[in-house]
Amino acid sequence: MEEGKTQLMTRWGDRLRGYFLAGLLVFLPVAITLWFIGWVIDLLDSVLAVLPDGAHPNTYLPMPVPKLGAVVTLALILFLGMLTRGVATRRFLTAWENVFARIPVFRGIYAAVQKLVQTFLGQSHAERQVVMIEYPRAGVYTVGFAMGRAWSHLEEKRNAQLVNVFVPTTPNPTAGFYLLVPIHEVTPLNMTMEEALKLITSSGLITPDDRNKNGK
Repeated sequence: MEEGKTQLMTRWGDRLRGYFLAGLLVFLPVAITLWFIGWVIDLLDSVLAVLPDGAHPNTYLPMPVPKLGAVVTLALILFLGMLTRGVATRRFLTAWENVFARIPVFRGIYAAVQKLVQTFLGQSHAERQVVMIEYPRAGVYTVGFAMGRAWSHLEEKRNAQLVNVFVPTTPNPTAGFYLLVPIHEVTPLNMTMEEALKLITSSGLITPDDRNKNGK
């Protein structure tokens, strides 16, 4: 009797541990992103708070703006984006990337994050495609992003053509799961990246306009 209770508690412990780790994979990216944005906003608010009236931006605005740090953060991001259009800035960014490329621990992480950002936010759509796959079990389907053919070494291990598929989570599409899916199990969808992201983040409530018009 006691042995049966021990086995049951062990199984439940293993299951809860698995749930906890899976939850962390979804929660941490969201928490870290929100924490970092909040930290930047609070930092800017604290800097603005000590400025004299003559130097404070609210002095020159029609009405005081609460949480002005959030506005400044947005303006800073836009300003950095404008700077990247310049030749001199691109050279600086290239030099900065070369520095990261020489650091053993950071180079792999930096390259992976940079590639992922370029794939999702870049103008080229050659390496990405919205697809539907059968996941997480037979008879259940989900929308994901095909990122091209898998590494040849992985295909050789399975003796099959595999596709790199990223399945975003809802409502935070920056977190998700990396899957290796046989190419014959991947169904391409006539949907843009933006339409797919809206569909995923809204849990299916926001669908592409042309689908709504056709009633499909």
